[in-house]
Amino acid sequence: MELSDVNCSLDNISLPVDQRKAILKLIDVKVNNDMREVIAEMKQIEARLEAKIQMTNDKIQMVHDKLSNEIKTVYWVVGIAMTVMIFVVSRK
Repeated sequence: MELSDVNCSLDNISLPVDQRKAILKLIDVKVNNDMREVIAEMKQIEARLEAKIQMTNDKIQMVHDKLSNEIKTVYWVVGIAMTVMIFVVSRK
């Protein structure tokens, strides 16, 4: 039900103005509390999402570091193999 519908319904009921205002104020309080709950839940979801993103970034960084070290190892192995091959070829 929309607030405008509530207001129309209150117009159809013979209530004093102060009671109508009180009813509308209660509705406002309820809506505000509901919105606070929604915002709090959204913040919790945001925090969980940020934590997951950070975990993913950490995993990516770990894989990057590992791959970088493996590439360096391959360069060293290829360099040493080339050195040994050149040494063997030059001795003949």
